[in-house]
Formats: sequence, structure tokens, C-alpha cells
Amino acid sequence: MRTAGGAKGGFATAEEDVGPGRRPARVFLGSGFMHGFLRGAPLARRDRLSFLVLLVSQFAATTGFMFVMPFMPLYVQQLGVEDPGRAAAWAGLLNTATAATMALAAPLWGRLADRFGPKPMLLRATFAGAAVVGVMGLAASPWHLLGLRLLQGTLTGTVAAATLLVAATAPAGRAGQRLGTLQTVIFAAAAAGPFLGGVFADLVGIRASFGVTSGLLALSAVLILLGVDGARAPAEGAPRAQEGAGGGVPWLGLVPVLAALFVVQASNTGVAPALPGFVAGLMEEPSGVASLAGQILGAGALAAALGSAAGGRLAERLGARTVIFCSLVLGGLAFLPQAAVSSVAALWVLRVAASFFIGAVVPVANLAVRQAVPPDRQGRAFGVAASVTSVAFGVGPLGGGLLASAFGFGAAFLVPGVLLLAAAGVLLLAPRSRARAVRILKAAAAHIIR
Repeated sequence: MRTAGGAKGGFATAEEDVGPGRRPARVFLGSGFMHGFLRGAPLARRDRLSFLVLLVSQFAATTGFMFVMPFMPLYVQQLGVEDPGRAAAWAGLLNTATAATMALAAPLWGRLADRFGPKPMLLRATFAGAAVVGVMGLAASPWHLLGLRLLQGTLTGTVAAATLLVAATAPAGRAGQRLGTLQTVIFAAAAAGPFLGGVFADLVGIRASFGVTSGLLALSAVLILLGVDGARAPAEGAPRAQEGAGGGVPWLGLVPVLAALFVVQASNTGVAPALPGFVAGLMEEPSGVASLAGQILGAGALAAALGSAAGGRLAERLGARTVIFCSLVLGGLAFLPQAAVSSVAALWVLRVAASFFIGAVVPVANLAVRQAVPPDRQGRAFGVAASVTSVAFGVGPLGGGLLASAFGFGAAFLVPGVLLLAAAGVLLLAPRSRARAVRILKAAAAHIIR
């Protein structure tokens, strides 16, 4: 079978001859519905509609996954852990378990995406999420819930799969903008999910809310199946895969980008444990601390969404590494003074600024991966990027909590600022290719010998 764009693991188009009695792969996966509905419409229009459907599906999926976050400790208490402190510890363990198994499984799913295409992997992640999260509402003990959370981390990963799909299918010159738009939608859904989840839990109960989440994920999967095109875009000017160490993926050149991705995600999540206590220290009256901290986090999420959109657009004009470097520097400079603020208003402004620049890094880092890796190796590269992100989501809150406990709340803001600036330095100085690294090492060795 011929593949779209000539990429290994791509999809046959609906018009290709795949032999008598056989249906094209994309029709089997549901894309034929959209193409049949819009037959005769310009290709650009079909492409835009496919991307719009993907955005709607990812808003539904991310909202669904975040739906259960506010009441997880309360659900653990309903399952028999009555002590609030132990319930909170269980909730932390449940989140860590999901992040850990996702970090381990993501590279495997990435390799399978290179073989079978990104759309089947997105369908797998979404349908699996609908099934596993739905069963969570039937759990009889915290241990059942832990097992299901481990399974969720192993089988899901919709954000990584959707990111790969956008990177693989975006037309030339539009990848940065589309990755930024996707990340904006994900940030917005991550902010809306906990709010809506808390409201629904109060209205229909916690167990029923898992059913709502499962329904949102099932809706997302159906939208992807019927309305999203999975054919790879022509890879004009893309690097070609070469056999050998790394399997065609320039890992050495990606290390600074992956390091930047890790630092921004860990920094973004690491302030959450320290923020309520830090805000309380800035207020004369301690009442309303929780709601104010939530408002600051919500404003930061909105700023990150706007930063993602801006970063994706700028990267197409200025270059991915330039935007990442500037965002890291400006984000670090916005983080550092947060440790010494004397008013809630100043903290609010600095948190919004830092979140904006952090938000810009995520889609642009994904664009840098797309630009550096051959199309038929992008799955494994994005899989590793997803693994790095999962580890950051687990390490960030733990590190922030430990820093606040050992050195005071200000340390949870100071250390991320330093790390962001350090990541910018690594990005600026690190070689971008194995060949350049070898030349640098040979020159250094020759200098030492002389």
C-alpha cells in the first residue's frame, strides 16, 4: 500500500487504489466519513475542519481527565480512608502512579505510532481512557483505584498522541501555529475541568461524575474516529532517517529542548503546593486564602494558554530555538522576584507573566522536535517528550513541597527561576547535532594534547 507523503506508517488516502475488495486504511478508521461528506470541497477546507474537530475532541478529553481532580481525596475517603491526611496522601499517590506508568509507556506508544500512524494511537488512548475512568466509579477500595490509575497511565496519553497527530498532519509553515493552538485548548480545558468537575460532583455525586468523564472521553473518541484526518502531510525539507545509533533521531540535539520542556513543566506544577501558604503570609486576614490561591492559579492557566498561542505563531517566523530561549529567560526573570514580593497584587502580576512565557515553551518545544526528527521517527521522539513531561508532572509538586518545607515558601519560586535561566544557558551553548558535538570534542582533545 502506498502511504501519504511517502512516510513509513502513514495512511492511504481515500482515493488510492488499495486493491479489489479492500477498503482504504483511513476509511476503516473513520476519516472517510468526513471526506465523503465534504467530497468536492477544497483540500484546505477539509484540512481546517479536521483540525477544528481535533481541537473540540481534545477540549472534551482534557476536560474529562481533569474532571475528577478536585474530589479525588473525597472519593478516597468514601472508599474507607476516613482520615483527611491519609486521604490526601492517597490522592498524591494516585497522581504519581499515573504519571509514572505514563512515563514508562509513552516511548513504546511512540514507536507504535511510527509504525501504524498517530491517529490509531490517539484513538487507543481516548477509548482506553473512557473505559478505565468509567470503571473507577465502581471501585470498592483505594487499592482498586490505584490499580486503575496505573492502568490509566499505561494505556492513555491523549495529549502526546494529539500533539504527534498535529505535528504529522500540519501543512508546511503551519505546524507552529497549530501546535500553539492545540496547547491553548489543552490549557483552557485543564482550567475548566476541575471547576466543572467540582460542580458536577456536588450535583450528581462523585461516583456518577466518573461516568460523566467517561462520556466526555467517549465523545472525544467518536469525534476523532469520524472527523479527524490521519494522513501525514508531505515532508518537504524534513530530515531523512538514517540507520544507526538513535534510529534516525538526533537525540543529542534534542537534549536541550527536552531539558527545557522538563524544567518548564516542573516549574509550572511545583508552585502549587507552596502557593496557598505563601499567599497566606502576604495577607493580613487569613480568610479566603484557598479561593485567592485558586484564582491566581486560574489566571496563570489563562496566561499560559495565551502564551502557547503566541509562541506557536512567533516560532514560525523567528525560529523555534529563539522563541524557547527568550521564553526561558523572561520566564526565569519573572519567577525570581516572586520569592521576595510583599503584596498579593505583585505576586499576581508576576505569576501571570511567568505563566505566559512558560506556556510559550511547550508548543514551540514540540515544533523543535518536529523540525529535527524525520517523519517516520517522530513517534518515538514525541514519546520520549511525553515521558519527560510525565516525570516533570510527578517531580514538580514533590520538589516544590520539599523546597517550601525545608527552606521556606520563597524557595519554591526562587529555584524554578534559576532552573529556567540555566535551561536557557544550556539551550544557547549546547551543540545541535552529533557532528557538531564530535567536532567540538575533537578540537578540545587536540587543544589538550598540544
